[in-house]
Amino acid sequence: MAASALSPPPSLSISTRYRASALSSVPQRNSTRSTACAFPCPNGYSKIGLSNGKRGVPLTLGERDFHGSTTAIYGTIKAFMPAVMTPVGPVDLSVVLFRNRTIFIGEHIDAMVAQRVISQLVTLAAIDDADIWVYLNSYGGDPYSVLAIYDCMSWVKPKVGTVCFGMAASHATLVLAGGEKGMRYSMPNARIMIQQPRGAVGKIDLMYAAFTGQPLDLIQAYTERDRYFSAAEAADFGLIDGLMETAY
Repeated sequence: MAASALSPPPSLSISTRYRASALSSVPQRNSTRSTACAFPCPNGYSKIGLSNGKRGVPLTLGERDFHGSTTAIYGTIKAFMPAVMTPVGPVDLSVVLFRNRTIFIGEHIDAMVAQRVISQLVTLAAIDDADIWVYLNSYGGDPYSVLAIYDCMSWVKPKVGTVCFGMAASHATLVLAGGEKGMRYSMPNARIMIQQPRGAVGKIDLMYAAFTGQPLDLIQAYTERDRYFSAAEAADFGLIDGLMETAY
């Protein structure tokens, strides 16, 4: 019994990758937009999103889903979304999203939101190297909390794609534009806004220049006042790589 109590805890291996600094040079971006669909298709799976059958972990429901943990590998997830009814009872939607390697940010980004998102990113990176998707609908947040999320997105080994729903404004746009190149999308009716950096975070204009491939003086001119983009304009400017496909 004493030996059991003194046994070392299980180790957690976090998969990370090295990325060269994007601020050392400002690459030119191809302005050609791409279109993708993240919603279920009648005859198969779409390329990205929750309907993807190749990423994530299949949702297998059981008694343990409702009493403190989901599975041994995923651990306890704090409820922050409504529940959906299933044949075996209610399931927190955050569990469904998490098992599909999807993180949703739908509020002002503060230290608590950053802590939740970073913990999910690190946990998913420890599970495997499959892509992670961040769905974003946020009007902004604390710049250092946003930068903490971006740093973690860049640090973990899995590629982290981003999708804007509704609005990405102020510093929240950094999360959207800071996703993996070629994996940054927006819904066609979303709005995206950049503005002058708050506080002492003067490097944000340099980050936008690196993310978009636009000259720094143009970025500074655009962020002097609130600058709003439609989804198509944001793609042409380089904040995103393409638009998701919807009926209207």
